[in-house]
Amino acid sequence: MGLISQLTDFRPLLRVSINGIPLSGLAFSQITSCRVTDTAGIYSDTAEITWANVSMFNTFAMPAPGAEILIELGYLGDFKHMGLFVADEVEESSPPRQIRVTGRAKPQGSTKGGLAPLQQQKTRSWAEGMSLKAIAETIAGENGLRPGVTEKAGALIPGHIDQIDESDIAVLTRIAARFDLIAKPAGGVLFIGERGAGIKASGQPTSTVRIFESDLSRWAMRRSLGEITGTVIATYRDLEKGEDVEVKIGDKEPVRRLRQRFRDEQEARAVADAEARRAGRAKEALEVEMPGNPSIVAEGRLALTGCSSAADGVWLVDTVTHEISSAGYKTSARATPQA
Repeated sequence: MGLISQLTDFRPLLRVSINGIPLSGLAFSQITSCRVTDTAGIYSDTAEITWANVSMFNTFAMPAPGAEILIELGYLGDFKHMGLFVADEVEESSPPRQIRVTGRAKPQGSTKGGLAPLQQQKTRSWAEGMSLKAIAETIAGENGLRPGVTEKAGALIPGHIDQIDESDIAVLTRIAARFDLIAKPAGGVLFIGERGAGIKASGQPTSTVRIFESDLSRWAMRRSLGEITGTVIATYRDLEKGEDVEVKIGDKEPVRRLRQRFRDEQEARAVADAEARRAGRAKEALEVEMPGNPSIVAEGRLALTGCSSAADGVWLVDTVTHEISSAGYKTSARATPQA
């Protein structure tokens, strides 16, 4: 076993900077814990860092809410960028004297890097034929973010939308829920894409990590009735014929009929397909715990081998938490079946 392999096995490393000032080197040995939670869908990634602030030479001033936090962790030879976070809550306490910072991967207020709040309420309308890509680019530009929209998601036409005393992130959340999309700001990018597509905000594919049972501290796979749906039916109005037309996804029982009447066939089919995918994912779930593995990310894939006939296979990661503390580095994840 070479030097890199030995260090990869036994030396978890952590690098944190706040507003460009590194805690590494200054207070690295004083960091008592760091937890990063990466979540798929419309929810923000979160981070929590706690460090002792007791040395007369290495004291660190209490950061202000809105501070930008950069976190990297892993091992020598496998060091990963965990993202850019914005401090949402900061607490200094004693005894023992310590500082705890909780951050989210979305602007919670004005930041030193110029990120603007997505939570500010606005009143306006989005035109009938405007694509989701155009909507995302407009919102990203107004909020100091870079747009990252997949080709398939960007081609969707959500239809006329009234934004009345509603924040930009709330509008995007509504659209994402309707079409089963991911819509969230992370690392300075406003990312919108299909759930389960396995694509990062940068446009690059997420990784598939092969996991053997011997790599795990614990695993559990659950099956439930979930939202059993054999067929999803959506209805749209054909204006030329003056009648309602049904679009069906699936051909089995039971049948679920969506109550809303959609604008056209394209919209009805997109929403019905999204609903069928969502219902299918709800039937099975996987939970795993293991020594720290920074390669596991939300929307990435886990390829399990040697667990059981039911658990083995490819799973899509919904949520993953990386935590470094005095107990070491551990990773826990929840996943659903790969579509």
